[in-house]
Amino acid sequence: MIDPERITAELHRELGAVREERPAVRHAGVVAQLRLAGDVTTAGGRAVVRAEFPAPELAVRLRRDLVELYGHAAARTDVVSASGRPLRYLVRVTGNGSDLARATGLVDRLGRPVLGLPPAVVGGGAAVAAGVWRGALLARGRVVRPAGRTRIQVTCPGPAVVLALVGAARSLGVLAAGHETATEHRVVVRDPESVETLLRAVGAAGVADVLQRCAEVATPAPPPPSASLESVNARRAAEAADRTTARVRWALDVLGPEAPPHLRAAGLLRVEHATLSLSRLGLLADPPLSKDAVAGRLRRLVAFAEEQSASH
Repeated sequence: MIDPERITAELHRELGAVREERPAVRHAGVVAQLRLAGDVTTAGGRAVVRAEFPAPELAVRLRRDLVELYGHAAARTDVVSASGRPLRYLVRVTGNGSDLARATGLVDRLGRPVLGLPPAVVGGGAAVAAGVWRGALLARGRVVRPAGRTRIQVTCPGPAVVLALVGAARSLGVLAAGHETATEHRVVVRDPESVETLLRAVGAAGVADVLQRCAEVATPAPPPPSASLESVNARRAAEAADRTTARVRWALDVLGPEAPPHLRAAGLLRVEHATLSLSRLGLLADPPLSKDAVAGRLRRLVAFAEEQSASH
């Protein structure tokens, strides 16, 4: 049985232990944390950058990254505990807050706060997208389990940040969707394969393994098929494969070179081997994939194509 609070704490612990050496990726993670966990305000004509965390380890990690990445711009950075229950920890940059805000791209050239994420971070490619999501998960990410289904959820300060995170997820081959309630904006990752892909991309392979094992235990083995139904099942499977192949061929035509490589590879396997089962297709993949993994990639390929077609 999965305890969402415990697995969320483990997620934060595992992400906090990731040692990223690429400056652009570290920068993306820091910007995401500052944008989701804090704000930029003005006091006495100077910008004040602050971020709030539920655990001191996360705050101390951000302070270290600020000093190592931005030097003098973050020299006067401190971590303080805030009153209230539960206890919160603040990372605050005051004296050089304006310099830090400009260095991170949290303000534009006119000194106005950026609504979403800086353009350089949003369009930085898959590695930077992983950094963005690592920072987002550290700042406001948690594992939830409504109706017994595990999901990844990130609370965002506004719709512009939601769009930025959805776009970053797409760069990783992950299906994420925005969700607005009466009190907050969220990004939710529901698809089990997308959850696993995201966790491994950001460096939380341990949590991904735990969730995968729990899912396998919770899924009962299907009953053996009746011999009298074998021919009916075979015909239905062939018809379903034909429909899927037609949709995949259309998706490949729509996306062209814009299709994520791993989704394109799954689509080409389906088109080239239209009569094979998903299990057999998975054995042909490099590296081999499970039946569910192949099905998930084909679904996401078609979904991307539908989004692309709708936007034109």
